[in-house]
Amino acid sequence: MSPAKPAKEAWRISPDKTALVVIDMQKMFVETDICVGARDLVPKINELAAMCRKVKIPVIFVSARSDLSDPGLRADMDVRPPSEISARRGIDGIRFCDGLDVTPDDFIIPKKRYSALIRGSSVLEQLLRGLGKDSFIICGVLTDVCVGTTTTDGMMLGFKVFLPGDLTATASEERQKVALQVYDRFARITTFSEVMKELSALATAVV
Repeated sequence: MSPAKPAKEAWRISPDKTALVVIDMQKMFVETDICVGARDLVPKINELAAMCRKVKIPVIFVSARSDLSDPGLRADMDVRPPSEISARRGIDGIRFCDGLDVTPDDFIIPKKRYSALIRGSSVLEQLLRGLGKDSFIICGVLTDVCVGTTTTDGMMLGFKVFLPGDLTATASEERQKVALQVYDRFARITTFSEVMKELSALATAVV
């Protein structure tokens, strides 16, 4: 007898109930040495976002916009002084990375904390609930920081989270592998091709 599969394996993406959440695809993360392979995510994220728009799934771009006036304990976790972190971000650093397709119909929301869903960080939860969504596809950077904490909080708030592992990136391949093993507890870990296949079927059904 084959082992029983968790119920999340039966989750399905639905235009009525699902949103796409793209985390921190900004110059300061993508166009630096912070994330391994982050630049390679851009074409695939663009393709995914385009397909989501086609099937009427809202696309939400979340960006780190903290001015470090309320850093919490982050300063205690980093050996770099706040001035260096702030300088690295700067005006140019917080912009979306080159080549990322953001349209006028997409939502763009700032966040103050790693998780976009922790209280006081952003309006993501209110936006998702206001749109009538109970699930979201998440992608972007860093897998084990902002993507991961948003995933965890999403599950704890009752959202079904679809996490295509090959649409996220972090500081090393080892950290990426471990992160996906950890977040399998909080999301349905999937792939770009699997999500696109499901969305393509929805697009065909719409036609």
